[in-house]
Amino acid sequence: MPTLLQRTHDILKTASQTHELIVVDDGSKDSTRAKVRELQKTIPEIVLIERDTERGLASAMVRGYNEARGEYLAAMDADLAHDPKHFPEMIALLDSGQADFVIGSRYLPESRFEGKPLLNKITSLVGQFLVKIILQVKIKDTSNNYRIFRRSVWEKIKDKLHPDGNIMLTEIVYLAAKNNFVIREVPIIYCERRAGKSKLNIFKETVRFFKNINRIKRGG
Repeated sequence: MPTLLQRTHDILKTASQTHELIVVDDGSKDSTRAKVRELQKTIPEIVLIERDTERGLASAMVRGYNEARGEYLAAMDADLAHDPKHFPEMIALLDSGQADFVIGSRYLPESRFEGKPLLNKITSLVGQFLVKIILQVKIKDTSNNYRIFRRSVWEKIKDKLHPDGNIMLTEIVYLAAKNNFVIREVPIIYCERRAGKSKLNIFKETVRFFKNINRIKRGG
C-alpha cells in the first residue's frame, strides 16, 4: 500500500495534477493503517477512511466516491495489480473532452496479462462475453477497477447502483453507457496479485455475478 500511494502521488505530482488519494480500510488486522498514517506526514493528499463494521469492495468504492472532492473520480486496486503510470493518459482524455469515462482495459490488443491464473482469466472472459450479450455493452473490460470518470457520471448513476460485490464495477459502466456518457478504454499491463492476498472467493463471486447481471438488466 505505501509503495502504491507514493508512486501514484509522484506520478500525479509530476503531471502537475491536483489530487487526493483516498484509502478505504476495512478493519485490516495488519499494519496498514499505521503505515498510511505515517505516509500522511509527507503526503498530506492522502485521506484515510477507517471502517470497522462495514466490509466489501462495492460499499468501499461508494464511500470513497462519495467523499471525494475532485471533479474527476478514479479507482484502482491496492495490491499493485495496476500501474498508476496510465493515469496521466486517462486524465488527458477527460481534459480534452474525448471521454467522460476512461477504463484501463485488460482486453485490448495492446493490453497484457501477467501472472493471472488460467481459471481466473477464463472466468473473467466468460463474464465479459455475457455482459456484451445480455447488457449490450460494447466495452471490452467492464469489470476492471482501474478507471476514472467525471463527477457528473457518478452523480447521475449513484442512486441506481446496487453495492453488492464486484458486479457493481460492471453496473457502473452499464449505467454510464445507458446514460450516453462517452466511455473510452486504454490498454494496460495487468499484473495479478504482485503484493497482498485476494480476499475474494472466485466461485462465490461467479455465482453472484450470474445472479446480479440479470438483475441489472431488469433494472431492479
